Amino acid sequence: MFGPMREYLRIPIRVEVVRADEIISASGERWDSVPHWAVECYGHGQMVVAETGVTLFNGSEALRAQPGDFVVRDHKGAFSVYDQTAFDQSFMPAHSAEVYKLHAA
Repeated sequence: MFGPMREYLRIPIRVEVVRADEIISASGERWDSVPHWAVECYGHGQMVVAETGVTLFNGSEALRAQPGDFVVRDHKGAFSVYDQTAFDQSFMPAHSAEVYKLHAA
């Protein structure tokens, strides 16, 4: 069925992203500055916020995001955490205007 080719591209999916710094800053009283899903996660106890970082819970798995890290929520609602280098290697903006901003900076 499959030929000798062993390399495939994963079909891109749209994800939502917020930086841990934004969550830490918002946790005081500015929740309107972060995505609604981050606020809901905090309200449901799926997220613990401290000055030193954010801990997210995917079921029984705890993920730690340091300030500067990216918190990513996929289309199924699962979280992952990426540092700047890993994020830049794994993701690109979903909208061309954001791509332009990246190249213009």
